Amino acid sequence: MRLLLVLIPLIAAFIGIVGAIVSGLRFLRPGRVPRPRRMVNYRVHYDDSLGARTDIKGVAELVVRRRGHDVPDASLVMIRLSNEGGLDIGKEHWVMPINFTFDGRDVVGVEVSDADGVPPGLLPGDQDPGPDATADGQSIRISKGRKALELPRIELNRKDRIRLLVLLSGPREHSGHAVQGDAYIKGAVRGGGLVREVTPGRERFYIFGWTGLALLSLVATVLLALIYRPFSSTPQASSCVGGSIVVSGSTAFAPAMADVAQQFMRACPSATVGVNPAGAAVGSLGGASALQDTSSALDRSTHLAMSDGAVSKTDFPSLVGRPVAIVVFAVVVNRATGINTLTQAQLAGIWSGRYTSWDQLGGAHLPIDIISRDTSSGTRATFDHKVLQVKTELGPSSSPGSCVSKDLIPASPIIRCEKQSTGALLQAVNTISGAIGYAEAAEAVQYPNIDVIALDRQPPISAEVKTNQYHFWAVEYLYTYGTPAAGSLLSVFLNYMYTASAYSILESPNWADIPCVPTSLCYS
Repeated sequence: MRLLLVLIPLIAAFIGIVGAIVSGLRFLRPGRVPRPRRMVNYRVHYDDSLGARTDIKGVAELVVRRRGHDVPDASLVMIRLSNEGGLDIGKEHWVMPINFTFDGRDVVGVEVSDADGVPPGLLPGDQDPGPDATADGQSIRISKGRKALELPRIELNRKDRIRLLVLLSGPREHSGHAVQGDAYIKGAVRGGGLVREVTPGRERFYIFGWTGLALLSLVATVLLALIYRPFSSTPQASSCVGGSIVVSGSTAFAPAMADVAQQFMRACPSATVGVNPAGAAVGSLGGASALQDTSSALDRSTHLAMSDGAVSKTDFPSLVGRPVAIVVFAVVVNRATGINTLTQAQLAGIWSGRYTSWDQLGGAHLPIDIISRDTSSGTRATFDHKVLQVKTELGPSSSPGSCVSKDLIPASPIIRCEKQSTGALLQAVNTISGAIGYAEAAEAVQYPNIDVIALDRQPPISAEVKTNQYHFWAVEYLYTYGTPAAGSLLSVFLNYMYTASAYSILESPNWADIPCVPTSLCYS
């Protein structure tokens, strides 16, 4: 009990120190990226209601009018946009332009109240687009039945700033971030390139608050330690379990799983978690097959299989699956192709051999070179089912050694080859000028010569998945041979996958996965 009295303020002090450090880093370097990437910050300076005040409502009423018409439940929003990345942004870099929504309120009018480094054609002054206006050229568009504001594909050089003054109609919701922005920029930071910036005042409040908590807690710890020493030397019982386990299978999910495993091992130093170690079966079906077919009791109790999507219960009767997250995939091309977006029909034409050169699709004069995954890949199965809408991908399942000269289909003009891992596929697409393939979206943006493609004009980001606009994704399952014994390392690690610590890694910009709790998409 005495030890507990000291541990509580000590833990609070540690939390305060960590909170102050994290808040300080965010304040000093908001939106920091490890290397030059395109990024637009947006900050909501204010979001205030206009009209009658509650203390004067019985005596007088303030009416807001716009162009001779009353605006019921009026509110005013000021949004500042700034290019805080390391690169200029041109019109050609916008895959999906900036789009703002306002918690269900209608957009009545918008003005560009200020601009620093004015983009050509988007000058300060009155802008009042109608609901049927388009975002072509430089006009601002009110879309989605007046519920959203869409900016055109404007040019934003480094440090350029624009301020938008938006008049809205409709009741305000008092729930956190009422103004939400989406966009998708080529060569951007993960998540699309549009980053919400927290105001410095709020960050300072966080820093001082966390620091105060840490100081008070440290003082309480010292006082209690002086009062209650000496303490018992008996160590606390740990919930960690020693031993080793192996996680194998999906190469798309493996990097995120490796980060989770590293954090788990820091919390439980007596445990070792190997992710796709040398000699392990790779690919979703490869990992599941190795676990199903093993005759080793030790392997059955210490191995997990990762799979992009559920495996067949008929083919794998001994395996028990648990959904942990949604992995967002993307169609990727080499930047030399000059392609930004493709439709599902165009992709089906590419894989069938109808299109043989990128200039047939509005791109460069380069031959199309298809880089696929092999038949053990869950990413390939997802691409076949959700994009090509076929049972198995067109073409054979063997692969030549070269991806630039030999065709897998006799007499076909299309160059095709297959890779056994996500990393090998991305390296091929990154180096072959006419290449196209598919991979985990967050990992693909790390390659300098790869462009992530919008599918039917929808970017591969989690926000589009959650609204059912983007469909190239899969539920990631972890499979065990039967049900692991309670209290075993395998059971403890599986439970850890559903904790806030694991979710914070999966949801981070590094991977942008969607945890299965609380979303219902994993179970639909």
